[in-house]
Amino acid sequence: MTPSLCETCQNVREVRTARSRFLLCELSVTNPTYPKYPPQPVVWCDGYQPSSEAEQDHHGDQDGQS
Repeated sequence: MTPSLCETCQNVREVRTARSRFLLCELSVTNPTYPKYPPQPVVWCDGYQPSSEAEQDHHGDQDGQS
């Protein structure tokens, strides 16, 4: 499956039930142009903002850690 931007976005909240997992876009609370539960995978989004964890993964070893 293609990776989804939602997985690494700071605007996402994971919602789990006994049998399912949903990615809720928190931008949908204040902006109706964003779907509450976007169809996955999302490959492009105006509201995408990388989470701090995603930014650390992207920058890799630039801070001198091994």
